[in-house]
Amino acid sequence: MPRKKMIEGYGHPIERTKLYDIPALELAKSLIDRDPTSHIHIPLLAGKAGINEFKLKVGFRELFQTSPYQYRLRLCLELSKTLLEETDDTIDQIALRVGFDTYNGYSTAFKKAYGYPPTKYRNHQSA
Repeated sequence: MPRKKMIEGYGHPIERTKLYDIPALELAKSLIDRDPTSHIHIPLLAGKAGINEFKLKVGFRELFQTSPYQYRLRLCLELSKTLLEETDDTIDQIALRVGFDTYNGYSTAFKKAYGYPPTKYRNHQSA
């Protein structure tokens, strides 16, 4: 049974991720941070970070408490909230700017994350 390790800077123990994989996982996270709106695929992200796909998926979830996809999605939705507040762009335009192919996909993801659609969010912000 693997031993749990506490890593400085992370408030939870890890047990499956090797200490030498942490820099690659942090690099993967920073690659997503740099451009969350681009569709980066796991094999490409793993290659850029210098880690295999399995270790990327398991280690990312263990270290950051979310999957690479969910992390990217959260960043895109947070960016979209800012755009809804600060621009007059249409919701279709915002959906495209934050990496969604369709309004419906964006609206569904926004509603799932925040409990209401982006149109209601925008209307509430301007009220």
